[in-house]
Amino acid sequence: NYSFTPSTITVKKGDKVKITFKNMNGSHSLKIDEFKVETKTIQGGAEDSIEFTADKTGSFVYYCDVGSHRSKGMWGTLKVE
Repeated sequence: NYSFTPSTITVKKGDKVKITFKNMNGSHSLKIDEFKVETKTIQGGAEDSIEFTADKTGSFVYYCDVGSHRSKGMWGTLKVE
């Protein structure tokens, strides 16, 4: 209940990125601070999308910002090459 699949997403710098977050159960969100994007907090069975341009290289954490979900392991890595 506290993980993302996939746990790593790799894109190229300059790519227009669309991530569709499909929540399987519970109440969760997906947020990437460095690109200033986040989904709504959604319930199990729902989905929401974010779109942004990967305009900087590096590794960035995406995570659920509901309660302590991030500290429970609900995070992943966005790699921009």
